[in-house]
Amino acid sequence: MAYQLVQLEIQATDNIQCPHCQQQVINWAEEQYIQPCEHTLFIAMDIGFEYITDEFEQTMRRTVDDLHANDDQVNIFAELVASQYPEYRIYQSVLGVEGYSRYIGFTA
Repeated sequence: MAYQLVQLEIQATDNIQCPHCQQQVINWAEEQYIQPCEHTLFIAMDIGFEYITDEFEQTMRRTVDDLHANDDQVNIFAELVASQYPEYRIYQSVLGVEGYSRYIGFTA
């Protein structure tokens, strides 16, 4: 298994920081609340992607454009864990909508 899943026990409105450099990659104090650092591979939700590096996207079975075009038939988490990226961590948190999650990928 190339990925490790880390489930965060936080609220949907809490900031999330990089485990390597401690930058707030989700920072609700900023107008542009997505603040990826050099260790961030992707920021996604069950309903689509907010950010992804070209490097990570190239290791996925389908492109983000294809996933978004068929978003009613796609399981984003399944697509993330099917990636051929060598080693990464997925931080999962609640999205604030019942049953939905946010996923942030970091280099291992």
